[in-house]
Amino acid sequence: MKLFKYFAIVLLLSCTACSSESSPEGRSKIRDEKLQAEIEHLNRQNRAVLDSLSAIRTELNALKNQK
Repeated sequence: MKLFKYFAIVLLLSCTACSSESSPEGRSKIRDEKLQAEIEHLNRQNRAVLDSLSAIRTELNALKNQK
């Protein structure tokens, strides 16, 4: 019975040690995925700001042409 408990503990520890956070490659992959998601978010924000600036520029040109 003691041997079974020891084997179960070793098996559980080995399973947790095999996660993606346990290796440098796994951690770098997780970091790269987070960075890619942040870059995509910043690109969407940048496009929104550029669209807003374009709309403001169009309105300003229209007001300028009215005078």
